[in-house]
Amino acid sequence: MFDVVVIGGGMLGASAARHLSEMGYAIAVVAPPEPSALEDHHGPFGAHYDVSRSSRTLYVDPVESELSKRAQEANASIEQFSQKEVFFGQGHLFVAKVEDDEEFFTHFGNSSNSHLAKIFDAEGLRKQWPELNFPPDFVGLLELDRKGMLNPRALVAAQLSAVDLFGGQIFSSAANSLKIGNHCSVTLVDGSKIEAKKVLLSTGAWSNSSGLLPRPVALKTKTEIVLLAEIDPDEAKRLENLPVMHYEIRNNEAADIYAVPPQVYPDGKTLLKWGANTLVDRWTNDSEDINSWYRQGNSDQIIDSVKQSMENTYPGLRVKKWHTNRCVITYTPHGLPYIDALVENKVYAAIGGNGRSAKWADSLGALAASLVAEERWKDSLPSDRFRVIFEDEETDWVGRKLLKERNCALGGT
Repeated sequence: MFDVVVIGGGMLGASAARHLSEMGYAIAVVAPPEPSALEDHHGPFGAHYDVSRSSRTLYVDPVESELSKRAQEANASIEQFSQKEVFFGQGHLFVAKVEDDEEFFTHFGNSSNSHLAKIFDAEGLRKQWPELNFPPDFVGLLELDRKGMLNPRALVAAQLSAVDLFGGQIFSSAANSLKIGNHCSVTLVDGSKIEAKKVLLSTGAWSNSSGLLPRPVALKTKTEIVLLAEIDPDEAKRLENLPVMHYEIRNNEAADIYAVPPQVYPDGKTLLKWGANTLVDRWTNDSEDINSWYRQGNSDQIIDSVKQSMENTYPGLRVKKWHTNRCVITYTPHGLPYIDALVENKVYAAIGGNGRSAKWADSLGALAASLVAEERWKDSLPSDRFRVIFEDEETDWVGRKLLKERNCALGGT
């Protein structure tokens, strides 16, 4: 019998499993591998099927800031288990109008924080990165002495490699049932069973429809599209020294941009990433809806409407071909993952990345591992920020609006 079975081998589950393994617990991880062809797969999928994510570290909120600090401090310990570089690139660049993020710019523009970031006015942005173009009333804040990107595939692989090295066992078949008695029994799709004293559920967007939760939790899941510009080697060379970027663009077709400089993907293509909230984003309904979106969702419909914002930001961009990738973001009402007990001393949750599970994966995994091991919250961070909210509880979803809903609220369509 295992001490703990972690169901879900994505960014949070793999990280928690590594920490539990390093503590000396006998660990099983249910982690189906990435499918070779998305269109033939029937789920669950993983949000880490990619080569780049932002690794932004600067936040005003003390809890978010501490999660970022801990995640950065863990970089070296993660990479020792990796076959490839996990963390790379220049520091993160945040670009916006000052009045739209006044608290953020004021906080990090303070002299006491000058060692953390450098602020650029419009002219400074133009001189530092002539390859980019922003409106004249936008400013930028560059994080200093940080690697601004991470490879989510490599991150997950490194954490699972550590589990293996510490004697944990990884199961490649998905879980389809959980029975809770004196101990926990997990049945997999292939018919095999795993017996464990405790279970940690890290099942992301599929949590409520997985049949594994003792009681449904409050989650919203949203489709997410990434626009990718395929470029040639010369264009990649021209843009290779750009930082990863968060851009609070003012555009009715695309918002909340995160942009990644050129990366070589497994198929050999060099792609420039432009992640955005778009007008076709929607809330998903259930696991089959999510699986259908991953398999065959019409993400290419945003190319014509969104590429203009990308071309405006990269003047003279030479594109061989446009592509898109699909993903799903899982939100909780309070904006942080649920790291909490679902059944005291038996079943625990690490669910709801809110679009930030990559950058905080290790620190969140460590919190979940500590809770499972200690059977109570012992961390200095406040437990109520990570408390589980169940689906049948009254709760406030302030700020969780689609772009089309935000446009309507401002008088647009």
